[in-house]
Amino acid sequence: MLDTVEVWAIALTDLKITRTELFTAQRKSMSLEWPPTAPADFLALGRTETANNYPDMRQEYLAAAQGNYKHEVTLETANRVGEWQIKTQPESISYKSWQKHYPEVCKEHSEGADFKVPETHRVEHSHTPVQAGSEADKRISEKLAELRRLSA
Repeated sequence: MLDTVEVWAIALTDLKITRTELFTAQRKSMSLEWPPTAPADFLALGRTETANNYPDMRQEYLAAAQGNYKHEVTLETANRVGEWQIKTQPESISYKSWQKHYPEVCKEHSEGADFKVPETHRVEHSHTPVQAGSEADKRISEKLAELRRLSA
């Protein structure tokens, strides 16, 4: 059976913690009232400096759940977690995965990775009112008169 130290070592290795993140998290955890109880929480302490330059993790998760991807790291994180999982899985499952991937994506982006939010091309609706006395106005009046005769 694995002890806590081994479990944390495996988890932090899987989360790809860097030496700098480890030392930062250690330093920050010493000043907390209560130490982190999960490896992901501990890692979040070390990755906050990169993530602070990006939109709030929770707000971006909620935006992604609505299909709103204003920032490229939000879209990339949603792709890694799975857009369908974000929309259909319980938050206790999908947000945990989001918390794992979002700092990674922010870090990659800060190191030069290029993620793009695709542009949507929409045709704007415009309405031109019928001008009195125009050819269209005459045809509409004729059709209305014809309908009135039929219904009478």
